[in-house]
Amino acid sequence: MPWRAAVCASTDACLLLSEDSRIVAVAPVAREMLDLPVEVESTRPRFLHCGLSFLDFTAGAQPLQDAELARLAPVQSLQTDALERSLIRIDRRGVHRTFDVVASPLHSPPRLDAIGALAFFTPVGPG
Repeated sequence: MPWRAAVCASTDACLLLSEDSRIVAVAPVAREMLDLPVEVESTRPRFLHCGLSFLDFTAGAQPLQDAELARLAPVQSLQTDALERSLIRIDRRGVHRTFDVVASPLHSPPRLDAIGALAFFTPVGPG
């Protein structure tokens, strides 16, 4: 997939998803920040099933429901074929972290549909 080498070499916290939302490439800083295993690129799990625990923004920090998961920027970018932005809260070893995530669909002419998405993660608040 195009962009794979650029993401793997990036110093930005980003990841590359295929059109079916599988993680194809992860920048080293994103792997560390999200606590993803090294083998994530070889096993290629779907973004919503990669081991991250997505939480809501209530005081109780409950797991997100399916309808809420579909609105996360990396997933929605693939569905809408548009630039998407959202806040994502995850549980990382018992610590709740919030990220501002911007995701852009990727295209490869002559195809009109997105072939994947590139998502950038910026931590929000203390880490």
